[in-house]
Order: sequence, then C-alpha cells, then structure tokens
Amino acid sequence: MRFFILIITLAAGANAFAQGGGGGRPPAGAAGRGQRPARAQPQRVDAPRGTASMRGQIVAADNGAPIRRAQVRINSPEAREGRVATTDQQGRFEFKELPAGRYTMTASQGGYVSLQYGQRRPSESGTPIELGDGQTIEKIAIALPRGSVLGGRITDEFGEPVANALVTAFRYAYSGGSRRLQPAGQNARDTTDDQGQFRLFGLPPGDYYVSASLRGMGGPEVTDPMGEPSGYAPTYYPGTPNVAEATRVALAVSQENTGVSFSLFATRLVRVSGQVLMSDGAPATNGTVMALPSTIAGITVVAMQQGGAGNRIDAAGKFRLNDVAPGRYVIQARAGGGRDFELAKIDISVGNDDVEGLTLVTSPGAVITGSFVSDTGEPFDFRADQLQVGVRAGSPESVGLGAGMASSRVGDDWSFTLRNISEPVVVRAQPPQGWAMKSVIINGQDITDTPTEFPRGQTVTGMQVMLTKKITSLTGQVTDTGGNPVLDSTVVVFPGNEKLWTYQSRYIKAARPDQDGKYRVTGLPGPEQYLVVALRGLEDGQAGDPEFLAGIKDLGTKLDIGEGESKSVDVKLSAQKQ
Repeated sequence: MRFFILIITLAAGANAFAQGGGGGRPPAGAAGRGQRPARAQPQRVDAPRGTASMRGQIVAADNGAPIRRAQVRINSPEAREGRVATTDQQGRFEFKELPAGRYTMTASQGGYVSLQYGQRRPSESGTPIELGDGQTIEKIAIALPRGSVLGGRITDEFGEPVANALVTAFRYAYSGGSRRLQPAGQNARDTTDDQGQFRLFGLPPGDYYVSASLRGMGGPEVTDPMGEPSGYAPTYYPGTPNVAEATRVALAVSQENTGVSFSLFATRLVRVSGQVLMSDGAPATNGTVMALPSTIAGITVVAMQQGGAGNRIDAAGKFRLNDVAPGRYVIQARAGGGRDFELAKIDISVGNDDVEGLTLVTSPGAVITGSFVSDTGEPFDFRADQLQVGVRAGSPESVGLGAGMASSRVGDDWSFTLRNISEPVVVRAQPPQGWAMKSVIINGQDITDTPTEFPRGQTVTGMQVMLTKKITSLTGQVTDTGGNPVLDSTVVVFPGNEKLWTYQSRYIKAARPDQDGKYRVTGLPGPEQYLVVALRGLEDGQAGDPEFLAGIKDLGTKLDIGEGESKSVDVKLSAQKQ
C-alpha cells in the first residue's frame, strides 16, 4: 500500500487574521524524535478501525512556543468519526487508525483564540483535510493567537459599582440568511465582581457590542423610596437601553481593552400580569410564562437571554412578571407537562404603566405520524436506530421562541411520531452515509422544501419520508488566474431559480477547498440548474443570504445536475466580492 506524506502549515505570525494567513515552515520539533506525542482519546468500540493517521503541533502565534494541553478536535461526518486529543509537553498531537474521509480540525486552549486548521479570518471556516486510506499526513501546524480582552466596570446611575451584573459581548454574524447580533462565543459572558469589574478574554479580533443587565425579570420586586418599582434595563455600552444607539468596540489581534466602562440605565419597572387558560377553558395549573425581547429598531438580537423572564403559573392559572423594563416583548406561555404540552404567545409593548389583565389561551401542537420508505422499494441496509427525523423552523422568526421544534425516534417498523408542532416547519431526516432524503409527501403533496403549518391540536397521519441512494456529487479544483490551486476561498453552489433561495434551503451549499485546493459538495437535489462561484472573504452562513446571492449570480458558472449525478467542474477564483 502506498503512503503519502504532505506538509501542511498555518501562518504563525501574531497578525495571522489581519494578514489573511500565509505559509511558513512548521515550528521546530513538530516531527522531532525522542518525544512521544500525546495520544488521542480511545476510539469507540463500535467504530471501524481505519488505516490513516494525522499528527502535528499546536504553537503560540506570537512566539512559536509549544502550547501544552491544548485540545485538538477532528470531525468527519462522512466517515462518522470524531475524536479529541490533548497535546503533550512539546505541543504535539497524533490521531491513529482513522478511516478515510474529509476532516475538519480545531485547536483550542484557554486564553487563546480557537482556530480551525487553515482558518485565516475569525468569521470563516478553515480548510478541510482530505485523508485517504493508508495515508499519513504529518507536520500539521496550527498557530493560535492569544485572545483579545474586553474589560471594564459597571456602575449604577450614581457611579457606585454594581456587583453580579451579567456582561455579554455581542457581534454580528449570519444566522438564518441575515446578519444578526449574537453572543460572541463561550468566553463572551462574565459576571461583575464586588467592584463592578468584568473581563472577557480569549476573544477573536473583530467588532463587538457590550451589554450588561443586573438581573432577570420575574424575581422579587424592588421599590424605590417613593414606593415605585425601579431598576435597570439591559444596557449597551456606552450607556443606552437601545441597541441601535450602542457604540461598537473594535478589537485587534491579541489586543486588551479594559476601558469599556458604563452605567446601567435606570428606569421605572412595571408588572406584566394575567391568566393562562388551557384549550378546554380551564385555568392552567402547571407551566411557565416567558417574556422574550422582540426585534428592536430593525435589529434582531439572537439569544439575548438577559432580556428574558420566567415565572411559574399558579394554581389558579395566574402569572405575574415583575421588574419588566420598557420595550417590545413576545409573551409566551407553556402549560401542561410530559411529552404533550400546550403553547400560547402574544406580542406586547411595555411602557411606563403596568400591563394587566392579559389572557393567554394555549392550544396543543399538531401531531404527525409517518414512515420511511426507499425510492426503489428496496429494504434499508441499516438499523432504524441509525436514522434521525425531526422538524426545523420554517422561518428565522420562529427560531428562539422554543416552539415548533420536535424530533422522534424511528421504530423498528420505520414509523415515527412528531409532537407539539406549533409553527410552520420543514421535516428533515438524517440517514446514515450512503443515503439521502429525497422527498417528504403528505396526502399526495410534496412539502419537502415548503414550510408547512399543521393544524394545531390535530393528528396528521400518513406522512411518507422517502430516502434514496442516488446522491449527487460535485467536485473540482479552485485555481487563480495563473492556474495555481487556491485554498483560501469558499465555493458557493446555488440554484439559478431564485424561488429556491429560501430559509435553510437544501439547494444552497458552501464548501471550503481542501489542502490541495479541491472542493466537494454532495447531496444537492436534482435535477436542477446550478451556479458555482469561488470567492474570498465570505462569512460563515453568508451563502444563505438572498441579497448576497443576487449580487454574485452573474459571476456563476452554470451547470445542470441530474438526480444522483456526479460532475466535476473546475472554478476560477472570482476577483469580485459582494
């Protein structure tokens, strides 16, 4: 058996992100002798043993020093393989007995920016590593820059320090086909100490918006000397409750900015109260009412939990949310217990007066029963418990409300039941490798890519999810004008038909070229006419933005892909970026 050795390095300079990466030799000792590399975690007993291996070294970007006890994760969905290794004293790692496949590799260590192999910008994915049977890839070097720091002090309106305030750094990222403010990762939250100080560390370079909130709503009421409920609204730097008026804080690579200090916005707080009734008219006796912030000034803040609130429904079905700051909210009630529950939601605007007398009438979600079949009628060559089925939100507006999400185990007879569906959804299945979802049919209607609202409180039977072995494959080489392979790019494949540019569309895929500049996209529905474009500087998730696709449509190479067809199309790197 023939073995291949390929040298792969990542830029080791402190300005790797700013300079867009680069080449360079792997740090000394990456493949040296006399030291035993750290071993990967034990392989699963039921996992097939492969014949390939990868090894390399994790170093600090500023000085090239080995990073000890860094975690290195590899993942290959197609090979159904995922492992974790810890680096040794020399920063080295090794993975053995790997099955062939295309792997992503991520390195992380406290105080450093987590990076994928080949990642050159914080908003992009890295370079996948194509690993063949019997192949050994060594001298893989990933240089981690030290994380940037955001710090400061939170005070009240009198300049006194505020302890136990939750501080969160947000940044714009693509979600559901549009840019939204989202928490900037696992290191993006901190709680102030007794001096009001906070410190967010390990942040990648970029632009941030910092928010602070003293407490969640729904707790014991706080009143001022005049007997009025008072408190603090979630506040954005430099001291505004309106995210549209927040000031952006820019961080360079490994920069420390500890001057992000501001005062919480003092405001009169109000009560939101009412009653929750079940669908049969009886008061709800078990459940929770939540207040979730709505879009503010056209800006959607994803998972802004510090603006949420929760309160138990009492035995009479009554609820009361205390200390609610002014703003727009979605009030959502969940009543009942077990696997069957009921939901209700309403939009409200909170001003300076209490909101009383709200009535929320819940209703049960829809129930869907169905089964899996193959497109040829042949029996499946895998176990039913290897198959997953569930629903996804049909629109970005439904994400984050906690409604409309359901999943199901598949029975030995290939049947399934999806419960508590309360929003328009699409049904998605995740079969084992070698199979793909072809269609979702109900009552003779194909709803595979159509967000569908099912009648709440009713059971819909006869859904048929069809699987196929006819899986499309599109491969090719990305080159520059000189014909040289390009690794630092993203290949976007999307349909020419704009009606298919929908939320979570199966027809839109993005892929990064591997270590040889070769890309691979599988599972596109066919037959369909597609466009292929290779660009630099794309953010993760940007390919799902219809406005972005409209801007690059004229740059695309056209091709037709039939059902189960495999094609090879080489792509030139486009000089234009939208």
